[in-house]
Amino acid sequence: MIIIFKYLHIYRMTMKSKIGVLSIALLILNSSVVWGQEKVTVKVFPDIKRQIIQSIGGDYCMARYSNNAWDAIGGQTLKEFRPGCVRVALPMQFKKEPYGNFKGDLITKQPLVITLFETMRRMKNEFGVKQFIVSVWDVPDELVQDPARSAQREIKPQAYDEMLDMLVAFLVKAKRDYGVEADYFSFNESDGGYQVRFSPQATIAFIKKAMERFKAAGLKTKFLLADTAQTKGTVEFATMIMADSTIWKDLGPLCFHSWWSERVPDVEFERIAAFAKAWNKPVWCDELGFDAMAYKVKGMFQSWDYALRLARVANRTLKYAQAEATMYWTWQNDYSIMSTDLKTMYPSYYVTRHLTDFMNTGTQIVHSVSSDPEVLVISGIHDTGTQVMQLINMKKIPVTVDIQGYGSQIIDMVTTTEVNNWQVQKNVTKSKKGHVLIQLKAESVNTLILN
Repeated sequence: MIIIFKYLHIYRMTMKSKIGVLSIALLILNSSVVWGQEKVTVKVFPDIKRQIIQSIGGDYCMARYSNNAWDAIGGQTLKEFRPGCVRVALPMQFKKEPYGNFKGDLITKQPLVITLFETMRRMKNEFGVKQFIVSVWDVPDELVQDPARSAQREIKPQAYDEMLDMLVAFLVKAKRDYGVEADYFSFNESDGGYQVRFSPQATIAFIKKAMERFKAAGLKTKFLLADTAQTKGTVEFATMIMADSTIWKDLGPLCFHSWWSERVPDVEFERIAAFAKAWNKPVWCDELGFDAMAYKVKGMFQSWDYALRLARVANRTLKYAQAEATMYWTWQNDYSIMSTDLKTMYPSYYVTRHLTDFMNTGTQIVHSVSSDPEVLVISGIHDTGTQVMQLINMKKIPVTVDIQGYGSQIIDMVTTTEVNNWQVQKNVTKSKKGHVLIQLKAESVNTLILN
């Protein structure tokens, strides 16, 4: 209404002038609002290259929650998405079993662990998974300082070798008998200690001892750097671990979880990218999500709200942290993106497809900026030369976007909204004089493919 009154005022002031009508028309055309629809400028800089995407993958951690590491949802996501990198959970605590039944190499005879071996073999042989992270959440009570605690559990330093007897036995058997060698290992979120806690000093001590055992066993497995519980604090935790130069060669990607990051500024993600560049490390996000407590909200994972917020954190993780690999929590029946009978795909499934279909392995991410913080952009170029761009409109109103820096005579668009999960539009527009004008629906996730 303010804009309308502004133009009426201008009209009254210029109506006696011969150029009055023309003045109004030019003002309207140059306004940032065109007939009630906001206009946003997006600029792409193809020559400014960021990371190359290695894998859009997921966590496969049902060995933590059930008596089988495999489930139907996991099988479906492996079949559809073909992740290059996955993360699995190695159970090391069996509360219904006496410790003597799974101590040392006896862990490899546990039925649940056998299903993990078989799952990893299928992932590699049937679905082409190339890299594996093995993570441990909890360990036997006999190995920790205070067994009565359910969190902040610390492994006794004198029990490191006993803990490694189990871990090395698992890794060796996976390699020798199932043909799968773990690329990386981590204790899950050990900075937070939601099960097992490691200080940076304890992390360094354990890595030194573990790498001696790994190498003696002929394993190539290294440690993830950090594997922190959330975005904020990752750089600080990783910095303290890197204080010991003798373990640098034993560390893989700088790894973090994106939980609880909706309210942190973009600079926290950018700090992760900058730290990784300084140490010549790739960035991986091995738990992609925005709220680790979302399971407490009934119906959350089936909702559009969940999908849109997931899209936003994924965008920030790829754009600002410059993650080369992401692993959504989880591509199984926990924070799931589809129903257990595989008949209903949730909105988060379609948001996921925007990445797996268009921003996956080999995509060169390039610099891009938006004039509006509620219209998110990330841009890339496939090795075929095809240009892609994801635009997320977080606003509750439609917007018109003026894209500069990309151009094509054939532009397709895929849109996901609350009322239409997967709308494909062929030849939706084309570039004119270096500009692409596109309309985005309210609260929508969009991918443009410029052929």
